[in-house]
Amino acid sequence: MKEERHYFFLSDYYDYGGCVTFTAHLLHSLRKKCVLLLTKKLEENTRGDFGYGIQYQNTSTKVLEAIKNPFITDMYKSFHLVEKLKRNDITIVIHDPGEIFKQNEPYLKYWNIICIRKSFQEYLKNKYDVNPKFLHHPFYPYPTIHREANNDDYDMITKTEVVSISRVDYGKHIDMITDANKLITSSKNNNNNNNNNNKPIKIYGPFNPKYVHHKLGKESFKQYYYGTFEKSFAAVSKILSKAKFMVDLSVIRHDGGGTQYTFLEAIHNDTALIINRKWIEDVDPKYRDFKEGYNCYAVSNGQELAEIINNSKNIDTTQIVYNAKKLMDRHIKVDWSVV
Repeated sequence: MKEERHYFFLSDYYDYGGCVTFTAHLLHSLRKKCVLLLTKKLEENTRGDFGYGIQYQNTSTKVLEAIKNPFITDMYKSFHLVEKLKRNDITIVIHDPGEIFKQNEPYLKYWNIICIRKSFQEYLKNKYDVNPKFLHHPFYPYPTIHREANNDDYDMITKTEVVSISRVDYGKHIDMITDANKLITSSKNNNNNNNNNNKPIKIYGPFNPKYVHHKLGKESFKQYYYGTFEKSFAAVSKILSKAKFMVDLSVIRHDGGGTQYTFLEAIHNDTALIINRKWIEDVDPKYRDFKEGYNCYAVSNGQELAEIINNSKNIDTTQIVYNAKKLMDRHIKVDWSVV
């Protein structure tokens, strides 16, 4: 009989972010319902809601040490654990270069590492002389708002909003969005005939107060900010059900070109992507999943973003969304049970 696999989430944050979303999609795809978090004492019962239909159970480092072949869905910092993880039976997902520090770098050689973008896989090979495995992001194809309404043939032109659903933080370039919003608002004020296609971009998600203070300005940010949203597929789908475009302008050094969960969520909900042109251009062409004008739109600054939004009423996104959906099958069918 095959031994049951145990899944651990070892980051000190689990309230938001792509790693939380990854963990939920992974466990749903594997038909698991619970992830293990670490606490000072063992708690035998499931303790609470991790998000997206997944529960969490608190457990101890002693349990982690005793379990064979643990699977770590994410470990951000948590440097006090690395000595306990000096083992070659650990599978760990490292999501991007921001999760590698001088404290955990010596331990990379012991772990079975999985990457979710090929550009980062190559970086790990070249920089740290390790041999990580690449797997596509797992995606659980949950029902969307429109599909629940049995309305698969709805007209995407009726989707008029533009949203951002990533974290508001460094590396996400939300400042480009607020720059665009100032131009969109200005255009709206100067052209009363175009009110319907000049709506500012709605910004959702948790925010870093330092980033807001230093890069956005509290008052400027506040007028476009619509708060966080519940960690549920229904909440994400509700936001995207009205969105013609989803804007994610992330750039990650030594990474990029592939997918993020904001991208996949948008595609699944028939929302066109607007991404940072650097996400495409700053990586080797063979690692580019996205092509501007084919399966996404791309911008380099707030002015270019504003130009798209100001003209959004005249843009038919149907073909872009259709082409982007060609990527989804590999994420839905990828088999993470083999690792």
